[in-house]
Amino acid sequence: MKKKKIIIVLLVVSIVSIYAEKLQVSPVEDLNITAGVGYDINKGLNGEVEYRVPITIYDFKTKGKEGAGSSIKNSTKIIKGSDVSSSIIKTKANTIAEIRQQRQLNASKPFTIGTPKITIIGEEQAFYGIKNIVNILFFNANGNDKVIFAVGKGKAEDILRVKVDGYPSAADYMEGIVRHGTNYNFFNTEYNLLNIYVTLDSEGKNLVLPYLEIKDKNIAITGMALFKGDKMAYVLPMEEGKIMNMLREKNGKGILSLQESPDKYINYDATVKRKVKCNKIKGKYEFIIDLEFQGDIIENTLYKSMKKESEKEFEELISKKIEMKCYDFLCKMKNSYKIDCLNLGMYAAAKYGRESGVDWNDEVSNADIKVNVVVNIDKIGIGQY
Repeated sequence: MKKKKIIIVLLVVSIVSIYAEKLQVSPVEDLNITAGVGYDINKGLNGEVEYRVPITIYDFKTKGKEGAGSSIKNSTKIIKGSDVSSSIIKTKANTIAEIRQQRQLNASKPFTIGTPKITIIGEEQAFYGIKNIVNILFFNANGNDKVIFAVGKGKAEDILRVKVDGYPSAADYMEGIVRHGTNYNFFNTEYNLLNIYVTLDSEGKNLVLPYLEIKDKNIAITGMALFKGDKMAYVLPMEEGKIMNMLREKNGKGILSLQESPDKYINYDATVKRKVKCNKIKGKYEFIIDLEFQGDIIENTLYKSMKKESEKEFEELISKKIEMKCYDFLCKMKNSYKIDCLNLGMYAAAKYGRESGVDWNDEVSNADIKVNVVVNIDKIGIGQY
């Protein structure tokens, strides 16, 4: 028994020794820890493209004396006993792969992989296309395929440079507003590299990403960037983007404002579940979108006499108002954008065959799309105005 224990201990020590040698652990002050990444381009007169990739890195400044909770030799203590700010490293080159080479030539520390909170695509880069960015990032097995992506108005570098009170970098702030946008605007939870890669490679799907801009010296989500293939085609204003998200995502959460005048409105805080049916009748596609809402009336100045007894009647009235908003968006989608914003082509391809050469943006724009809305009210509020 004793002999067995000694053998096990020796094996454990050997394995730990082998992996300890292979595992390279460095203190934070010896690394460029990446907080955010941006992608911009400059176009030349001859059609040449110069890529510019600004990277936000954390700057750690220790407090106090060494050994008093701020030892630079201890990466745990440096977080607890330091001021964390950030700075930007800029690099430009003719290809994205070359950017990596040039960046390291001008930096005395290695860059971490997989730590960025967010990746911002500059507006011009988004219109030009993002496939090469996605491919090179996804090719790296050590990268983080869950990193959040968004499109920024203007240059990505300008947005990354914004100083936000209470945050070490703009990247930390932007990650928060995109991640928590799911609470009130029917956002998806998966605006990340993996989702982008899958969407671009899937038949009948189009990519959408949050659209950020600098507003009143701060950063805000002001719309949704709509892509056709790997190129951004339109930017939808946030109110319109909210309706698109509601019709597009399988599950969502948000507030719907149904307003007739400045002093007559209803605010409905709800979750929504979506189901899609697809039929093909005489060569023309038909899509039926069923939306089921469950939530509370949190403000009401529109219906003064709303009572629990007549709740069913109000549920039907609100259903009709939501349907109107949906059909207004569908009209614009089919006649102005002419892009399948709702990924309806995916359902048709799954049912009637993939790789048939069908242009799903064209088919969906000419399809008959019906929306059925069911509203369920849990609470109508404790007071009337």
